[in-house]
Amino acid sequence: MNPGTLSIRTALKRGLLPICSVGIALLFSGCGYSLQSTKQNSLKEAGVERVYVAPVKNESYKAGIENLFYNELIQIILAGKRVKLVDRPELADAVLDSTVGQAYYTPSATTSSDSIYPTTVTTIQITVATEYVATVSCSFHLRRQKGGVSKEEVWGSTYTRSRRFAGNNQKAEFGTTSALINESEFERTLKEVSHGMMQDVHEAMVARF
Repeated sequence: MNPGTLSIRTALKRGLLPICSVGIALLFSGCGYSLQSTKQNSLKEAGVERVYVAPVKNESYKAGIENLFYNELIQIILAGKRVKLVDRPELADAVLDSTVGQAYYTPSATTSSDSIYPTTVTTIQITVATEYVATVSCSFHLRRQKGGVSKEEVWGSTYTRSRRFAGNNQKAEFGTTSALINESEFERTLKEVSHGMMQDVHEAMVARF
């Protein structure tokens, strides 16, 4: 140490540094510590500022999920304000392609039909699902484009999300509306899953991780 300088600890003891200054000095002098912006935009650094979001492709058996995911993706990107969306691919620096590979639900908990309320209704004894788990898988690829020609991939990833939801538990509705109720709950769950997934996609895309 230079004899003409004081260490942070010595300066603090002598009352020569305010506490806040010490905190800042320690932050920058500590090995491995750095300040990072929560608004990191690696895409801009890579020369991608305008993005065209292509219609989402649907390879699952769930009709209409491509529209749900596309609309959610557009809203999340617009709210983030870190890239500019354009309405034609030739105006973009890169094109984002998305594909829903799977979207389904399966029973995750079951019980006997005679244990379900109301017990006064006579039904055959069967095993019914009281809970389901919805699973969705979607892939994303952001590729540079120039003059309408696709170039190298800038970012890409595949996301799989699962979430549980309650099954229909009204005995009187077996064979009538139970399937409709379960499907309605599945669609509600898909909306929740799509929102969280698209937030993750947006953050990963702009930071390219």
